[in-house]
Amino acid sequence: MKELLKEQLLKTIVELYSVEPRAYSLEPPREETHGDYATNAAFLLAKELRRKPQDIAQEIAEAFPRGHFQAEAVKGFVNFRAGEAFIKKEFKELLKAGESYFFKPIERPLYLQVEFVSANPTGPLHIGHGRGAVVGDVLCRVLEKLGHRVVREYYVNDAGNQVYLLGLSLLYRYYELFGIEREELKRRFEEEGYKGSYIRDLAKDLKAFYGDRLLKVPIEEGIQATKEYAYRRLLEDIKETLLNLGVSFDSFFSERELYKDGTVDEVLSKLQSMGYIYEKDGALWFKSSQFGDDKDRVVRKSDQSYTYYAGDIAYHWNKFKRGFEKAINLWGADHHGYERRLLGALKALGVPEGWLSVEFVQMVRLISGGQEVRMSKRTGEFITLQELLEEVGKDAVRFIFLTKRSDTPLDFDLDLVKRNTSENPVFYVQYAHARIRGVFREVLSRYGVDADREELREYVDGLSLEQEIRLMKRCIMLKDTMQVVAESYSPHLITYALIELAKDFHNYYNHHRIMLENRDLMLSRLSLLKGVELSLKTALDILGVRAPDRM
Repeated sequence: MKELLKEQLLKTIVELYSVEPRAYSLEPPREETHGDYATNAAFLLAKELRRKPQDIAQEIAEAFPRGHFQAEAVKGFVNFRAGEAFIKKEFKELLKAGESYFFKPIERPLYLQVEFVSANPTGPLHIGHGRGAVVGDVLCRVLEKLGHRVVREYYVNDAGNQVYLLGLSLLYRYYELFGIEREELKRRFEEEGYKGSYIRDLAKDLKAFYGDRLLKVPIEEGIQATKEYAYRRLLEDIKETLLNLGVSFDSFFSERELYKDGTVDEVLSKLQSMGYIYEKDGALWFKSSQFGDDKDRVVRKSDQSYTYYAGDIAYHWNKFKRGFEKAINLWGADHHGYERRLLGALKALGVPEGWLSVEFVQMVRLISGGQEVRMSKRTGEFITLQELLEEVGKDAVRFIFLTKRSDTPLDFDLDLVKRNTSENPVFYVQYAHARIRGVFREVLSRYGVDADREELREYVDGLSLEQEIRLMKRCIMLKDTMQVVAESYSPHLITYALIELAKDFHNYYNHHRIMLENRDLMLSRLSLLKGVELSLKTALDILGVRAPDRM
């Protein structure tokens, strides 16, 4: 709908004024009573034409071609409402095409890389990581459906101090199992080590694997061995948890490889030769202040070790050299200040502006009994993503993680998602699909009508109630939603659309009978339910949530 509307709007404006407004919006208005879409184009034209926005909006509305849409000027905006004939025409196309209706292939597919989760392999995934995983996964699914070639990548921070401290922590707990205490190891563990119970569990496995052999080697050698053992085990646990969440990756890219193959040194040398790196106090600094950062940043410390920033610059340079036409990063909200300095380094390296997009994912609070749940009952520590999956299941986790914009905090109400009521959005949407499948079973049993095989398109014209037109419009606008998700990286919009569709369906079902003696009217209403079912199932599949036949 939106694509056709935009085409007609632009043609109307050019014919009227011989100009094209720049960066005008065409979005659903906040109030549905104002129409299906509204544009601010008249406000943008007003300055250039030196006229009042309302007068321009009125002219656009009057000149807009009649037929598919009705146009109305309101306070400088032009509001558009799809006509009934157009809605029915599109709904028939939906019934004919099925799932493919919602995903019109784009003209120029891109070779994209989406990097998400990328949690340090130093402990289990927490629920914040899970939200980023679901957002990234659903975004990838939509981009792929529209024809893009997408590579899903997890950047493994397997170099640097954090992984070293992981090995140190594990070695300390290993010694502890033998009743041995090394003062130096203890001091560093107490100051910087990982204290989680998962380290104790790993230590027991380590002892079973190595016996007492690591007691007989120097501490540093022991740390190197335990570091390798721990991060590989934890990475496997992370992969298993992600699979339980329904998330998979095409690539797990090792940070360590960037140092082994010389990419980090190559990139820093390149920046230094261009005058963007200087030496001070024995360290190397990148002139990030020249690119909007509040100060310059260290890329190599005075002890000759590299900062995370150096590795990240090299990693993104590696992405660019691999030929991705666009890179999308999903980062935790704590990385907000990091974006500018990374973009500055890429600009210095000659990477085109806009090649990298960064989206931020806020944290999740678990709520139970009206109170925030901070600790796991099992371990007395932070609640892991795996524990949440075991508590409420994959469908609830995935759906609820997408009930708000990813850059806003989210409260996950454990009590709510366990209720089989309309207050639970997961149940509410899934029940709409199950309800329709139940009707189809009943109508087949009672009347011999197979809604899955019956040619129902010819009965769409028999739908005339306001609620029926509204439901059909909800279904066809899901196609626009998928396009907007791909353009704005906002997969939560699918969940919003599903909840509204389910609400309108349940309301319609509760007030209008489907199985009727009037066969033509029954088939018309079955055509409506079939379109709603296709819309629900397509959107739920994209979310990675089941569309159940029974509940």
